[in-house]
Amino acid sequence: MNPWKIFCLAFAMSLAASAQAADPYPSKTIRWVVPWPAGGIADTQARLLAEQLSKVLGKPVMVDNRPGASGVTGADIVAKAKPDGLTFTWASPNEQAIAKAIGMSVPYDAEKDFTPITQFLRRPMVLVVNAERNVGTLKELADLAKAKAGRMSYGTAGVAHLNHFMGEMFKRRLGLDVVSVPYKGEAPMVTDIVGGQVDYGFGFTATVEPLVKSGRLRALAISGKKRAPQLPGVPTFAELGYPDLEMTIWIGVVGPAGMPLEIVNRLHSEFSKILNDPAFRSRREFADSEIVMSKPEEFRAHLASERVRWMKLVKETGIGVE
Repeated sequence: MNPWKIFCLAFAMSLAASAQAADPYPSKTIRWVVPWPAGGIADTQARLLAEQLSKVLGKPVMVDNRPGASGVTGADIVAKAKPDGLTFTWASPNEQAIAKAIGMSVPYDAEKDFTPITQFLRRPMVLVVNAERNVGTLKELADLAKAKAGRMSYGTAGVAHLNHFMGEMFKRRLGLDVVSVPYKGEAPMVTDIVGGQVDYGFGFTATVEPLVKSGRLRALAISGKKRAPQLPGVPTFAELGYPDLEMTIWIGVVGPAGMPLEIVNRLHSEFSKILNDPAFRSRREFADSEIVMSKPEEFRAHLASERVRWMKLVKETGIGVE
């Protein structure tokens, strides 16, 4: 080939490579893997955030629901993705700490295979009973359970769900002999508390608030650090003398290990702007959540402490893979 043509071809290829390298982030559609089914609160929150994020980044943000194995299925997809900032996932205690702690087969190393971006929020749980029960306080529930030892039950959203752990901690702390009844999700559990098939359970504020306000459920205590604005009359467990029964579900975002720091910081910055917008934060889908927006390094430290915490809780409660 003519040397001049070779030079021109090489120069053109060099320019193309430089242009590609200089493409601003993101260069194409972002994939947000949600490791839970569509329609739940976390899925809804992801879609609202994705809509806003696509506006500021100038590229579509596609929510991809990949439920299965308590969140492990979706997390594994992201653990094996390219660390280019175009794939990330919700992170929660389930797939980041609990799954391994209870003995599930986890195909990734939660400590090494993810890049923490930010912890978004925390959500407490509310102890609720059927409103027709003659129970108005935590003490009255405990007294009734002791009087009917072995004959009362509480519902959970599934084995090793956070409200299962909360239920086991609660009964051990108060010395109760009650039976746990697992359901396939929070909604059917709450339905059966309303119907009287189980005696009590721990639900999230967004789920139980309408039923409490309509008089179908009675709320006795909340597991957060402070009272919920939606249920200001409901005391925390700490206020009732049980500070060790504090427990919240937290939600964050992680990407594959090795993501460039500038992309991590960009995503953290954009998410912070979205969630610091009062109009966005006031949406009912976020009303029961405490917004955190931790920095990436803070979230990394939180994840490390959670893995230690859940190993301890699993040993204490005896909950594990059956």
